[in-house]
Amino acid sequence: MNEVSNEKISALQKIILEHANQQREALASDARKEADAWLSREMAKLDRETNAVLADAKARAEDIHRRQILSAEREKSTEALRQQNRLLGEALKKFQDGLVRLRDRGDYDAILTGLAIEAARALSGGGEAETYKLRLASLDATRGDRVAKAVSKKNPRFKMIFEHDPAPIIGGCWVTSEDGRRQINADWQSRTQEMTDVIADRLLSLL
Repeated sequence: MNEVSNEKISALQKIILEHANQQREALASDARKEADAWLSREMAKLDRETNAVLADAKARAEDIHRRQILSAEREKSTEALRQQNRLLGEALKKFQDGLVRLRDRGDYDAILTGLAIEAARALSGGGEAETYKLRLASLDATRGDRVAKAVSKKNPRFKMIFEHDPAPIIGGCWVTSEDGRRQINADWQSRTQEMTDVIADRLLSLL
């Protein structure tokens, strides 16, 4: 009886152990599968985060590069404008200096006479004869009476009177109506200013 019982007990123990081994293997297999699934999810998440970081870094780098290009272009444009303005200033200075040097010419009186007649015509507008006042630079004061007489002689419609109070100019002349309400500035500063656009256009075509 005892032998039979022992055999049954041994068989039962064997069955229990086999069942336990099967459960252990199943649990181990499930654990491996769960671990693999978790690892797969975490790797996918890491890949997404890595890609997001790289995309953000790329966007920032592109933005910085774009800003640098725009800044360089603005700086280049600003420098070009600065150079153009410098060249324009030099050209206008040379033009004005050339006008000032007309004083050294033997026909400077005739040049002033022509300027005064042109100014008187602009003031008259083709109307009746009028009296005009002529003002010159202080350096040209000794020419005033001669120029006024030459204007009246060349164009009897214009009676030109020389004003001895010098104009604040470096050359050329100012012509004013007798009542002082209208004036034409035919001086070198004014002529230089009038030529600014013309000289600027010529410079731009050369650059």
